[in-house]
Amino acid sequence: MDFKNLTKFKDIIVLDCRTVKCNDRDTLNISWGIDSNYQVGAAISIASILENNKQNNIEFTFHIIADYLDQDYVELLTQLAEQYKTVIKLYHIDSEPLSTLPKTNIWPVSIYYRLLSFDYFSERLDKLLYLDADITCKGSLQELSVLEFDHEYGAVVVDVDSMQARSAERLNNAEFEGNYFNSGVMYINMKQWLQSNLTERFFDLLSQDDVVAKIKYPDQDILNVMFLHHAKILPQKYNTIYSLKSEFEIKNINYYKSIINSETVFIHYTGVTKPWHDWANYPSAQFFRSVYQKSPWRERNLIPAVRKHEYREKYKHLLYQNKIISGLISAIKYNLMKG
Repeated sequence: MDFKNLTKFKDIIVLDCRTVKCNDRDTLNISWGIDSNYQVGAAISIASILENNKQNNIEFTFHIIADYLDQDYVELLTQLAEQYKTVIKLYHIDSEPLSTLPKTNIWPVSIYYRLLSFDYFSERLDKLLYLDADITCKGSLQELSVLEFDHEYGAVVVDVDSMQARSAERLNNAEFEGNYFNSGVMYINMKQWLQSNLTERFFDLLSQDDVVAKIKYPDQDILNVMFLHHAKILPQKYNTIYSLKSEFEIKNINYYKSIINSETVFIHYTGVTKPWHDWANYPSAQFFRSVYQKSPWRERNLIPAVRKHEYREKYKHLLYQNKIISGLISAIKYNLMKG
């Protein structure tokens, strides 16, 4: 794969509403990589960071790498930039060169866009915080903004306990147990990324059949192989993983409070159901939805189910919420869909 051509963007759109001009290197740079299904997620992720860091003296620069941009989305992001007097930069990527990489219905090609961020910005920035678009901020980034690196590749958060032994076994290395991290939050040392040729190493590993045979989470597993013993470990508060599927599995409206607490900075809503889905009507989604209602998206409807695996989750949630007729209709739609 000619990775040098991967970051030849179709277009770069800069929405600059800062009142004080400054160099990107002097700001906290945060990036997302999305397809059309995660547009609203990335936007509210940005809004949640700004809303929860109003009292901090932090200048941000936000970067969204996307394979699809429409005028409506750009207009709403322009309103968001104006609302918070910030800078949002959009990078329109051609995803076709990545189409041959390992992917699934649950893990689309957009999972590799973080690699494009790391490669592109390694020559332009000193540090970059990458976030998945299903992450909502509810705390201060003050401590993270002053974090310094030595020779580490970056700073990451160890994944949930249930992932540790399984990942160590899958990757055939006991050292991953207790060190296997979730790639949804990665604060990257851009200088070290460039110096260690990590983009090349990533794609080299991904081209090895014996490596690909072991992996389950295409980008995350490879990043873990690369970062083992080369990463700072951040506290769990920077990647607090919560699945909205827990609502109908645990059947306790207050269960989320045992996971999301006053210390939590980033909530990572993993799983099929996201807080922007119209069936995710729970107190645990309030951290996203309260910001959504303050954003330019507040006049827009929440996102309905479209794909089969979404309908599968939707009908279960609706039935749990005692919305029997709507749940049965969603169940029928799920059973009628192919693929």
